[in-house]
Amino acid sequence: MRLILQYVMLMLTLTLGAATAFHAQADDTDWQVWKVGGVEYVEVEDACKFYKYLPKQGRPGFKSYGSAQHTISVKANKQDFYVNNYRYILSYPIKEHNGKLLISAVDMKKLVDPVLRPTYNKQAGVITTVVIDAGHGGHDAGAVSPWAREKDCNLAVARKVRDKLKKAGISVVMTRDSDVFLTLGERVAIANKTPNCVFVSIHHNSGRRAAKGIETFTLAPHGTTSPFARTRRRESLAGNNQDSANIALATAIHSRAIRNTGAIDRGIQRARFSVLCTITRPAVLFEGGFVSSPEEGKLISTNAYREKLADSITQGILSYIATVQAKPLKQRNTHTGGGTIHGGGNRYRGSTRLR
Repeated sequence: MRLILQYVMLMLTLTLGAATAFHAQADDTDWQVWKVGGVEYVEVEDACKFYKYLPKQGRPGFKSYGSAQHTISVKANKQDFYVNNYRYILSYPIKEHNGKLLISAVDMKKLVDPVLRPTYNKQAGVITTVVIDAGHGGHDAGAVSPWAREKDCNLAVARKVRDKLKKAGISVVMTRDSDVFLTLGERVAIANKTPNCVFVSIHHNSGRRAAKGIETFTLAPHGTTSPFARTRRRESLAGNNQDSANIALATAIHSRAIRNTGAIDRGIQRARFSVLCTITRPAVLFEGGFVSSPEEGKLISTNAYREKLADSITQGILSYIATVQAKPLKQRNTHTGGGTIHGGGNRYRGSTRLR
């Protein structure tokens, strides 16, 4: 499959090495690459020039840039990255050097561009089916509180999503449609054998009584670590080779869930959960709130709130399918040879190591 991304030309430069030149055809912007602790960074201002973003008022305490459609907000030494006030957790913190903010190249490639330009993401291909995974089940109740059992909440929301997607003409495969137990491997196997699908695993959270909010997880990109893995795996994994598709799917679902429910935004985060590590399809794990919270637990147990969650997940999936299958505004031909990549709008000046 051909991935037509104007911006991927820029990121391929990193893959080929810091000395590789990136020759502009439409925009002669230079990108300075900085190396911090072995991680390659680019300047936030260079990225904003590429997107034609200007400084603007945004999130308090953050530096913000944007256009009429998007506002991005960043802050030195923080992993928080906001797009239109929705929260993302970067793989690496924003760095500051000589008054300039730096963002890691992997975050630019794997998070920022797929979010800002989802129509350029062609990793997912044609989507005809959605695999809905109701987490836990059977003897595995998941999170339990006086107000709700996670396995019941997961299945109730999953069934609602199934019905809504079918009504919209989308084929649906349920990993479980009753109170039965499946291993994590069995859930992944169902998705991996289903062609042209995306995978959405539905869960609810548990924590301190004060903990509240919705969060959505995608697989941590290759070479990055994640503190949000239940097995605490930190090795460098290749992942499912769907990084851009994962983050675009998560964005579509998560933003609608926050908007529709008014819940606290705990962010789109990266993890190495088992159902995300070995899957070969675009995949997200959605946490619809905390059953351990007296306030949220009671809400989650109601049919009305489950309807809101199901509507959000369904709307997000349908929006994602429509967006990634749309044609980019402009396609460019690319080729590599002699360390040069033609067709992009930027070029790197080389790598400078920060001490």
